[in-house]
Amino acid sequence: MLRENCVVNLNSDSTGSFYTGDIVTGTVVLEFEKEENIESLDFEVYGVSKAQWSRAKPTIPYIKIYSEKTKILSIKINNVFNDIIAGKRIKPGIYSYPFHFALPVDLPSSFHSSIAKVHYSIRIKSKPFYKIRKTVPFTVLGNVNLNHIEDYLVSSTYEFEKTFRNSGLLHITVRTYTGFASKQTVPIEIAIHNEKKIKIQKINISLIQKLKYTVSKGYAEEERKMSKTEHRKFSNTLAEICNFDFDLPQLIPSSVHIIDPMVDISYLFRIEVTFPFHFALCGDIPVTVSTVPVIHYDF
Repeated sequence: MLRENCVVNLNSDSTGSFYTGDIVTGTVVLEFEKEENIESLDFEVYGVSKAQWSRAKPTIPYIKIYSEKTKILSIKINNVFNDIIAGKRIKPGIYSYPFHFALPVDLPSSFHSSIAKVHYSIRIKSKPFYKIRKTVPFTVLGNVNLNHIEDYLVSSTYEFEKTFRNSGLLHITVRTYTGFASKQTVPIEIAIHNEKKIKIQKINISLIQKLKYTVSKGYAEEERKMSKTEHRKFSNTLAEICNFDFDLPQLIPSSVHIIDPMVDISYLFRIEVTFPFHFALCGDIPVTVSTVPVIHYDF
């Protein structure tokens, strides 16, 4: 039997993903072109989290490597292939085997970077091993729902300011929502109080993904810019208001239900106001990315 004659069909959503706490269903289709003798056929679901990075050291060997690999999921299902019995020859034909299994609620989301990887797969292997050996990866996302938490349904306000040596104070008030899901559009309002009418070059708003990798003997941190919008037209008056509609890309949800994850994922809005002849005014607003769209109150 050729390995290509083993097909695994998964019943996923439109994104091809599965969510923690859900029941995964699907079918294994085997095609035998001739009579085969299969001693056993195993069905296993497994997940692995691994990370590796290096740092310079002042002493020999001058480089310290941080590395760890952990199995985070292992499910063996014994009754998928009930009619495949050791010593019994299987006649030519196409055979279909349904299966189902439950994903634990505390699994980390699938993830990949140059430092770490969290991945899940279904593995089917026979004895003798060379007759059937199939590995099928699938994507898992954390099931994060913020709609029962009042603070995420209403808008929040944050204030930042910058003092110029001989030109007074520039103060901004940012109002937005701090909880949302992928593909949502988030309104952001920035009110500017500009005492000396300092010339503003532009306002950048970036969605930053913050990553913290943790192994038994160390940790590393990384940032990724996921999306960005900007505003360039200003009246440079004493007070003005700028409005943004921030369109969110497809995102991995925040790591909110996981204890001591190897890859901890969080997000923030980074506000940057730039000036022609002065250092920028910067401020960060922590936000949470959910799986379920957040039903916000009116802005």
